[in-house]
Amino acid sequence: MTGPTDPAGDRFDVPPGFRAGVAPDQFDMEVDESGALLVSGEVDVLTAPLLWERLEPLIGTTRGPLTVDLGGVRFLDSMGLGVLVRAHKRLSEQDRSLMIRSPGETARKLFALTGLDSVFAFSEES
Repeated sequence: MTGPTDPAGDRFDVPPGFRAGVAPDQFDMEVDESGALLVSGEVDVLTAPLLWERLEPLIGTTRGPLTVDLGGVRFLDSMGLGVLVRAHKRLSEQDRSLMIRSPGETARKLFALTGLDSVFAFSEES
């Protein structure tokens, strides 16, 4: 799998399943008592695959809307957005929805900049 570029602009390969350097204080997830996925830390090129690995089984085993709480997310990049879009598409195929709960100001700006603020449902409840 081809990965990101280094500062010199050269591409380097990221082996499948590569998770080195992802510390719990950098990225963490848990499902709360309501079934919402609570995400904290940084959702980026290294951690977005971990987010999908957690979302995919929830999509397959839960019913109704699926809530992803971004209240603890400090950083969200295009890879993280891509995972949320993928989850939204999978849920839409099942006539279900993805609710984004408690996105921070930076995440809200990113959703607005990309036009995804009109795609996702949002909630400020925790």
